[in-house]
Amino acid sequence: MSRNEWNSLVDQARACDMLRVAEAHGAELRKCSGEYVGACPVCGTGDDRFAINPKKEVFNCRVCDKGGRGSIDLEMFLGDCDFVEATKRLTDATLLSGQGPPAAKDAAARRERECKQDEAKQHRKAEWLWLRRRPATRSPVETYLRVRGYVGTIPPTIGYLPAGGQYPHAMISAIALPNEIEPGVLGAPRIVRSVHLTKLTPAGSDRIREEGGKIIIGRPFGLPIAISCITDGLSLAITEGIEDALAYRAAGFAAWAAGSAPFIPALAERIPDYITTVIIEQHIDFDGQAQRAVAQLQERLGERLVREGERPIEIIIREAGE
Repeated sequence: MSRNEWNSLVDQARACDMLRVAEAHGAELRKCSGEYVGACPVCGTGDDRFAINPKKEVFNCRVCDKGGRGSIDLEMFLGDCDFVEATKRLTDATLLSGQGPPAAKDAAARRERECKQDEAKQHRKAEWLWLRRRPATRSPVETYLRVRGYVGTIPPTIGYLPAGGQYPHAMISAIALPNEIEPGVLGAPRIVRSVHLTKLTPAGSDRIREEGGKIIIGRPFGLPIAISCITDGLSLAITEGIEDALAYRAAGFAAWAAGSAPFIPALAERIPDYITTVIIEQHIDFDGQAQRAVAQLQERLGERLVREGERPIEIIIREAGE
């Protein structure tokens, strides 16, 4: 086989639809915002540990701690083979199924349109839910937070979402640009396209501890759940959980919550350039996801400072519960 022929095969393999590759290995994926998630065909763990983002052409398994870019990397992972073998398998499958590069590109374009439509739908849903909120004071949300030890004022970025139909009571938190209506005073955000929901028991004494008990609706675009404003100390605490951020607020710190570990790294681009100290609270979890997210935030923040020529920021990592 000539070099040109081999390069043509590689191009064919790379043009294969990643979702079709995963399905060929038995993956059963469902759409979740811009990704397709499900149990990993390799380790078989969970129902959302394995994810493919067709738009970005990337995949990962949080349990196997493996990921990559494109259909060849995916076949190497799922088929336990090297680059050459993966290329051969994908081109054989492509030819047998009649899925040449043009058809694969059409499928990818269709998936991208579906992802954009789904993303727009999620953002509209988030806006609608935020408009339905009620004040958190004297509601199950206040009960929930008081039981967990928070006794301070509840910021306007947190509200109460009443139960309706099959949906339980929930604490709703806006993921949006912070809105400082006057120095040191946080206001309700002007534009909300993403929200975090913590589903609560009817009495509000605890959250619903099941799959989907905490969810994010609408892609956050690297925006935080702003819990308190930047103070004269010019320090900012970054946490995964809202309750942790509220504890920093009670202690007088500016605090942002990401809502979930995977959204922590993207906050690097949103941290104001006048901040002198960033405190990052790190949880220890069984698959190391939270630790990796904190490390990525630290790395991205360093890259941003170098790229933009900003002065160094002191970064303090605190273990949760310290």
